[in-house]
Amino acid sequence: MNSRLVARTGLLAVLLVSACGQQAATPGGPPSSGSPAPGPPDVSRPDLVPDEHPGPFEATGFVLQDAGHGPQLCAGGVATSLPPQCGGPDLIGFDFSSLPADSYESVSGSRYGSFVVTGTPQGEAIRLTAPARPAGPDERPSAPVPSFASPCPEPAGGWRALDPAWATEEALQAAAVRAQAVEGYGLLWIDQSTVTPEEIAAEAVNDPLRYVLNVSTTGDLAEMEAAVRAVWGGALCVSVAARSYAELTSVRDALGELDQSGTGLSLVDLQVDSMAGQVTATALLAREADQRRLDERFGPGVVRLSSLLRPPAG
Repeated sequence: MNSRLVARTGLLAVLLVSACGQQAATPGGPPSSGSPAPGPPDVSRPDLVPDEHPGPFEATGFVLQDAGHGPQLCAGGVATSLPPQCGGPDLIGFDFSSLPADSYESVSGSRYGSFVVTGTPQGEAIRLTAPARPAGPDERPSAPVPSFASPCPEPAGGWRALDPAWATEEALQAAAVRAQAVEGYGLLWIDQSTVTPEEIAAEAVNDPLRYVLNVSTTGDLAEMEAAVRAVWGGALCVSVAARSYAELTSVRDALGELDQSGTGLSLVDLQVDSMAGQVTATALLAREADQRRLDERFGPGVVRLSSLLRPPAG
């Protein structure tokens, strides 16, 4: 696997807490049919390079240099520590000292900021072919915020715990263990959208009695519900997963092996996104034809490929 590759499990096997104030979602009642599997991706996407485009290529993102390495273009997220931390391809020819001092921050020997770089792939790195420039506010990429709303219809009387004595943090952890042991397990997450502003002010937002626990599966819904209900007395929604966690991790591992073999793409980020039912892969340079090849190998919509380097905007 590419030494710069950031492999993460994304949203899949952890408890996810939604942002309060979303549309109310519900658990408890009958299992939901959930959402259908994603359809084939649109090959005419701005995050892929058209097959016929010869160059130039540019990338917009967060650049970080610290005592351990030179300038790198962050891929796969940035840890919000001080200084920040991330990983990604080296930027050959990038020099912070040639840029305006107010375009980046300097903390504890690290320098970082958002920039637009123009260059071409060189092994696992990007070689700049033009001077970098600070990214404007409207050019800085922002990650989409997923919805954690429960897909089940709200039961009569609203979402509520069936047995408050079994709606605790300990029970929640036990439910996660039970759910992941059931064949077809997809994802486990929490919907807190039913929490009121008054409860937020009273710091009741993390009260398991107010959680709607969500579990998705590609297997039998009743089997999953019974497994979770054996240890969890709070509100519950069991729904259909587009693809199981096991299936997605298998695809992720196969992509990593393909990259390591030297015959595949130069991947810089590889994640399982169980919420979307996909594996997301970012390569230094990925064309529309590369997405089509992945669709042929793994099935349409299973892998969503994107390119770090893209045609210049506009």
